[in-house]
Amino acid sequence: MTRTNPSRDRAIGRRPGDPEDTRQAILNAAREVFSEVGFERGTIRAIAGAAEVYPALVIHHFRSKQNLFAAAHELPFDPSMLLAAVVEAPPEQRGELLARTYLATIIAPSSPALSLLRAATTNEQAASMLREFIADVFLVHAPELAPGANSEERLALAGSQLIGLVIARELIGLAPLSDAATEELIQAVAPTVQAYLDGT
Repeated sequence: MTRTNPSRDRAIGRRPGDPEDTRQAILNAAREVFSEVGFERGTIRAIAGAAEVYPALVIHHFRSKQNLFAAAHELPFDPSMLLAAVVEAPPEQRGELLARTYLATIIAPSSPALSLLRAATTNEQAASMLREFIADVFLVHAPELAPGANSEERLALAGSQLIGLVIARELIGLAPLSDAATEELIQAVAPTVQAYLDGT
């Protein structure tokens, strides 16, 4: 087939040169698209178009939109893998494991995840992006993590408990939470998270 628009072919093709340059271009495009339209509407196709590559190349580098979101915002974890580990744990241990996974990650020194949460408290675009991400990646596991009636509501309550704790400790600096060790906080909040998951 005759190509009638070479510039368009280059725009949606494979970038020449170092694959790392292509990966960085995709990350830059993802940040732009996610900031403009949020996680849910920020499609792989739109990001590929902004990066001037084929959508398949985005998948080649990042495997999924969730992984791309994490990489674009420098989250130090793959949330799907962490939640899978919680789902696979015995039901009576999930509350503590969820609290430990979340708090140990977000309270870590120079945590980029904390920076994202901080941005969401003051910027509506960031808040919208984070809400959509939580709904699509976290709450979708409600039937497994909190089986029974009102599973999504109970999982959201568990999440709000953890998010509220981090906001009080890290963003507000509320004592004595700001002085408490991470392990102390995990042990304190885990029973409440477990109760939400159990529906008790």
